[in-house]
Amino acid sequence: MPTLPPLPGLPSLRAALALSLCWALFDAAPAGAADFITVEDECNGRQLLIRGAIEPGDHERFANRLARLVAGGDLPDVQDPDVLWTVKLDSPGGDPDEAMRIGRLLRAAFATTEVGYRYARRPDGVWDFKRSGELVCLDGEDRLSGCHQDIVEAECTGACVLVWLAGAERHANEGRIGLHGLAGTGAPLRDYLIEMGVAPEWIDRLLDPPPSGSGWLRWTDRHELAGRARSLEQLVADCPPPLSRDESYQSVVAPDAEVRDALMARAEAHRSCRRTRLAAARADTLARLAGRLEHDVRAAVSQRGD
Repeated sequence: MPTLPPLPGLPSLRAALALSLCWALFDAAPAGAADFITVEDECNGRQLLIRGAIEPGDHERFANRLARLVAGGDLPDVQDPDVLWTVKLDSPGGDPDEAMRIGRLLRAAFATTEVGYRYARRPDGVWDFKRSGELVCLDGEDRLSGCHQDIVEAECTGACVLVWLAGAERHANEGRIGLHGLAGTGAPLRDYLIEMGVAPEWIDRLLDPPPSGSGWLRWTDRHELAGRARSLEQLVADCPPPLSRDESYQSVVAPDAEVRDALMARAEAHRSCRRTRLAAARADTLARLAGRLEHDVRAAVSQRGD
């Protein structure tokens, strides 16, 4: 579901948005340094969450989990292809080599990366947005009115930032992104950042971050690094243009039905073109992931036979 940037003077906007989202369910992640958790959103479908430190061996584990998600075939009716290839992040960093391997896999798949909210298990066993001790009170008479516990933002630092930067489309409206842990990683990291299309001035800043504790990016900095990779821009360059924010608003409230219909038709034409192009661009990655899944299934059947 699209997210909105925080607006000065409206601290309740983030909470109102998050409270309007569907709560999520998770399947159990295998034991290891990082958790790779399949999130099931009632509105949009399934996507992956990387939670915890990234350590050696996690690229293989992540690739296996991604294969199960995108090549397994067991998807809900509401599945949105854009959501299926979206990876959420909430990690303190870890091994940069593993993070870069995960990042290259995501870039090849034209995946989206997102730093948003933190999740926690509720008393009833369901994973939901983690709540803080602070209350946010909303005016009005609808279901969101009243006072609610605020929602904790996810945090992505160090090697996690390398995964986030690999997204062909990157979002970080709500979460926190920190540069801690990136200093001193040398030439391989510089080459990776160039490969990911990061601007030269940002490469220097990423490789020489402030001392620990003061490396959190401001909202404006996060959005300077966010957005679309050049490869994605080129892929959809001749598709019908997407609606601007104002046009999206007008597609709902414009008094002229013909104007609303024309805007909605253009929005659908853009989505259709984008999805067709992305499906073709992801074909090789999807085939490799399907092969990985088939290999694991055959191995499991063979072991059971023994």
